[in-house]
Amino acid sequence: MATLNDLRTAIETVLDLPAAGATLQLRSNTRERAFEGYVFSLLVEVVRRAGGTAVIVGIQSGENPATVVFRGGPGTLGSQSSDYAYARCQLGDMEFEIHLDVQYQGTSGAIHEVDVSIYDHEAAERIRSSPSQFAKSSKLDAAFECKFYDSRLGTALGRTFVGLVADCGNVRMKAFWSNGPSPGLAKYFQPAKRPHYFPRLSPLRPTIESRFIDSLVTEMRRWAGVG
Repeated sequence: MATLNDLRTAIETVLDLPAAGATLQLRSNTRERAFEGYVFSLLVEVVRRAGGTAVIVGIQSGENPATVVFRGGPGTLGSQSSDYAYARCQLGDMEFEIHLDVQYQGTSGAIHEVDVSIYDHEAAERIRSSPSQFAKSSKLDAAFECKFYDSRLGTALGRTFVGLVADCGNVRMKAFWSNGPSPGLAKYFQPAKRPHYFPRLSPLRPTIESRFIDSLVTEMRRWAGVG
């Protein structure tokens, strides 16, 4: 099973932080938060392999920050309590951002935390002018649940995520990703309209990691209308 150091190293390698002279800061130095950061970094790689651009931005410092800061818990998209990092991306005509641990306001008015999300760039710019405001889920393009557990995951986590996505409206891409297998979750997510389930994701399993990236490149290109 991947250690905290394995996950940190994977994030730094995929984002090419050493070459950029940048360092990584996890506000919560745990495997659970590092796994979310690892998935974030893989999504950045997906955008680039799909033919798009992805630039890491610090909300205070701007492009290519010297320290890439990942949240230690849920917060608003525009929060400037630290120099939180996100990725500003373009693929075809689509401009969007990849975020970690952002809280969104669902159609019911309830607030939901999304581990890794893709949000419309223009809408995000407006949100940053009002840092305390919750981002509306109407501009949420993708919601991804990321679970790192030592034990087998229960189906209750799947039901919770399905409810979250349902309250967020028309989310175009949705998936549940974990480091370990769960036959119960695999069965629960089997119906066609439910989020995609991808288990056993880890930097220690390069074949699975490559399959994960390849499948998302195809989905991302289809979503952006570039193939």
